[in-house]
Amino acid sequence: MILVIGATGYIGRYFCVEAAKNGIDMLALGRSKRATEFLQSHGVKTQYFDFDDPASFEALPTEGVEAVIDLSACLAEIETPVEDFFKVNTLGVQKTLEWARQNGIDKVVVTSSHKVYNDLEKQYDIHEDDGMSFTGDHTPYIISKVAAENFVEYYNKDFGMNAVALRLTGVHGYGEVLGHLQNDGSYAKSTFEIFFEKILAGEPVELWGDQEIRRDHVYIKDVLSALLAAARSDKARGIYNIASGVPYSQAEEVEALIDVFSNDKRSEMIMRPELPGLKRGYSYNIDKAKRDLDWEPSYTDLRDLYADYKKEWEQKTFKNYHSFKEGQEPATL
Repeated sequence: MILVIGATGYIGRYFCVEAAKNGIDMLALGRSKRATEFLQSHGVKTQYFDFDDPASFEALPTEGVEAVIDLSACLAEIETPVEDFFKVNTLGVQKTLEWARQNGIDKVVVTSSHKVYNDLEKQYDIHEDDGMSFTGDHTPYIISKVAAENFVEYYNKDFGMNAVALRLTGVHGYGEVLGHLQNDGSYAKSTFEIFFEKILAGEPVELWGDQEIRRDHVYIKDVLSALLAAARSDKARGIYNIASGVPYSQAEEVEALIDVFSNDKRSEMIMRPELPGLKRGYSYNIDKAKRDLDWEPSYTDLRDLYADYKKEWEQKTFKNYHSFKEGQEPATL
């Protein structure tokens, strides 16, 4: 059995439903009533779980547990008090590792972020051992994730566990919040969401800045397969990049979106190199994940990725549960 903490979040709901379809024995753990009901409607076994309640840990099964996957997180994209980042992203991981250690479960998988690299001088083909450098308004979130990674390494070294932290690059997939959501429901859309809406309407799309800058995203279904591979790998331990390994410019992304999502009118792409665009590109080396996890991404071609994204968007199975001010919800949801 695999225990999935944070199963009521975006990646958690996706993972549990897909795993249930494939007959994987697991228990989904979380607090959200709406998301729990959603999981149960898809044949997923659920149990209430709260990091702050010792009784939640005491109620967990310990027999036949092959791995624990901890997907709980306070995200940088949602307005969050700094202390909550550490309460969930750091201490939550430590509590999970300690519970697993006490119960003889040596495989714990947690998710970290590519944002640990966001101020590195090196931009492309970044390896796990290229170091970390970060700056900007996401820094408290990043530090909380780095601290969680350090707990993973500590439990591996001192207690002989095989814990894994997956540094996810930006995740593409239906249902994800990509802009910035404030507590009052105000929402600032990401460039991807703005592009998406203009393409649906057949309106021109302006592309600002240098289109030689490329970024490496990963599709949600490749994240799911990486999580399962990490949970079942006998040799995986420590830090792993999880990405597509293939960077694309915004122009290439928009062209693929136009090909897949255009309706009667095809949007025109207008290049505006004189206006401020992306400041840096990035791509990640995933050789270590390929070797140790026996995993590699399936959705590295943008048109394949967006064709599957379109199916998920039309079905709206994994609709997001966040609350937005009226008229501010992006069309991607």
